[in-house]
Amino acid sequence: MQIRRVAMLVLGSALAIGSWGCATLTDQNTMFHETQKRYTHLMRFTDFDRARSFVAADARRAFQDRTVALRDIHFTDYAIQEIDSGKTSATVTVEYTGYRSSSPVVITFSEEQHWTLADNAWTVRPTLQEHSP
Repeated sequence: MQIRRVAMLVLGSALAIGSWGCATLTDQNTMFHETQKRYTHLMRFTDFDRARSFVAADARRAFQDRTVALRDIHFTDYAIQEIDSGKTSATVTVEYTGYRSSSPVVITFSEEQHWTLADNAWTVRPTLQEHSP
């Protein structure tokens, strides 16, 4: 009888710990999707200064240099083309549609977002390219 109680206690503890581990992975997945969504939304509205806070520290200078050249861009929409995510990294392909203030011609940009999870925070190393009309 005593052995049975101990076995049930051990089994219950193992199930509780296992459930907690799954919740952690789910929380990381939810955190990734929310972070990616916020960053992409800021990019869509050309709020590059705030979007920079999501960029990995070693990629911020290149991001700033690239976005300074885009100050006359107005994105009107975006579409997520592909998401490939793992436990601690993800790659997202986004296509932005917009125009320049200086020219009312529709343009598109594609962005490869390379995300990594470190210290319980997702950061991005983006590559943004304009497509010729």
